[in-house]
Amino acid sequence: MCEIKFPSSPYGDFLGIKIVEAAAGKSVCHLELNDHHMNTGGRVHGGVLTSLTDTAAGAAVRSVRPEGKSSATTDLSISFIRPPLGKTIEAYAEVVHAGKHLFRTEISVYSDNKLIAKTNATFMIKDTGSD
Repeated sequence: MCEIKFPSSPYGDFLGIKIVEAAAGKSVCHLELNDHHMNTGGRVHGGVLTSLTDTAAGAAVRSVRPEGKSSATTDLSISFIRPPLGKTIEAYAEVVHAGKHLFRTEISVYSDNKLIAKTNATFMIKDTGSD
């Protein structure tokens, strides 16, 4: 995969999400887990996993969306399979449908080479600067 550089969002930077690769409708994002990523039960907060998948899906979409267009998440559905037990998590996203107005993505999240979550997300494609 030939990497395309995207600016990171302030929120992604705050969480520590790194866009490792993004090209040809695919992306990989990485997150090193720290205490602030945990819930009161000592497990990774579901919102952290959801944010990682949204970032990965968005990077995959940006790698193939038309010039002069922007994108926004319209829906995201996540299934938590098992808690991550490692010190890092990685999300692998792929655009599975690129339509005129909507792009669909599928994302898998792994920790220690074990699948921990599956996600589907849809993005609306619109002209840059439009409402």
